[in-house]
Amino acid sequence: MAIFNPEMETMAREQLAKLQLHRLRHMVDYCVQRVPFYINRLGEAGISSGADIRTLDDIRHIPFTTKDDLRENYLDGLLAVPKGEIARIHASSGTTGKPTMGFYTRRDLDTWAELSARMLAQGGVTPEDVLQVSVSYGLFTGAFGIHGGAEKLGCTIVPASAGNTHKQLLMLRDCGVTALIATPSYAAYLSDLIAHSDDSSETYSLRRVLFGAERTTDSMRRAVERNLNCFTADNYGLTEFFGPGVSGECEAQAGMHIAEDVFYPEIIEPETGVPLPDGEEGELVLTSLYREALPLLRYRTRDLTSITHEPCSCGRTSCRMRAPKARTDDMFVFKGVNIFPSEIERAMYAVEELSPYYRIILTRAGYQDSAKLRVELRQPLSSFSERELAQIEEKLTARLREAAGVKLGIELLDPDTLERFTGKAKRVEDLRYSAD
Repeated sequence: MAIFNPEMETMAREQLAKLQLHRLRHMVDYCVQRVPFYINRLGEAGISSGADIRTLDDIRHIPFTTKDDLRENYLDGLLAVPKGEIARIHASSGTTGKPTMGFYTRRDLDTWAELSARMLAQGGVTPEDVLQVSVSYGLFTGAFGIHGGAEKLGCTIVPASAGNTHKQLLMLRDCGVTALIATPSYAAYLSDLIAHSDDSSETYSLRRVLFGAERTTDSMRRAVERNLNCFTADNYGLTEFFGPGVSGECEAQAGMHIAEDVFYPEIIEPETGVPLPDGEEGELVLTSLYREALPLLRYRTRDLTSITHEPCSCGRTSCRMRAPKARTDDMFVFKGVNIFPSEIERAMYAVEELSPYYRIILTRAGYQDSAKLRVELRQPLSSFSERELAQIEEKLTARLREAAGVKLGIELLDPDTLERFTGKAKRVEDLRYSAD
């Protein structure tokens, strides 16, 4: 298993802790000296300099930074450098409200490329690979982040971007692409097309598929691995912390290694903010340890996950995070029940006749809320009898009650009915408040 930066990725835990404490103290000093928001926020907590942070446990005395803080300081209220030092600007792919901004100095871009190169190497990508980047190039951080890492790693890059599926398949085949990065839903879609095409999977040279931008499900992962006979790896990133490269899955497929020399991770209980121990699920909190333009201290990501410091067979010593099962703000309330889409997905994937493609539609008539799950079958509707379709609905209804404690309306669809997303898939469409 190749390791891109052995010095940092295999550093002894004791030495890593010393590096983290040194960088945390420096970052507190940096924020106090350069960012008015943190001058006030830290001052209110009685922290005037990095000297007030004597141990890593003292990070708990630093107040949280939240998404609301970013919104209130939009566009550049948290910048720590003059605008003339900004080399690039990215923004979140969110569809509502003001976007989350990402600012980068030239050193930040170098750091980002390093982190993305590590993530690619963790997933088994090598300098000999031909990597097709099938996510959108633009304000979204994904494509440019991966591109910079691939250049640093030394890959041959096919910057396919998103969309134009026919050309995507053409490039995969004719360019001898050996590694692909795409959203899991789009990768699954491409793999389905390949599996049902006149070309056999041997026509393609793919051996590695890396997912990004949205949550990966076991069903999608196994479908890609089965259809393409390849290895898959997940990764995690967010605009607030460069983009892709915060963590990546290695070939052990036992969690995603966090780049702890650049990000200090914590897991907290979402309601109380109390830190949780290894293995317990809670909200991921990240602190910038090495960032010039936009350093963030104890940022609440709203992603629910757990971490472990158990040794990994790949030789890396950094802690590993489980792929987030949900975000605290992905939750929707239906008839007084808090529901995460991931709970719906678990119910779906227990019914073998269903595909991974679905949409949850929430509506309101008067004061009555309704929820419908529109989900594609793996085979055309015409291939099932009315009794068989009723049995599928019954199985899914029972699974939904078990997983989420609710009964949803169900609409079974033909394959390829729902829109395929080349970017982050939209799973929930809440129309209840559209007229408000």
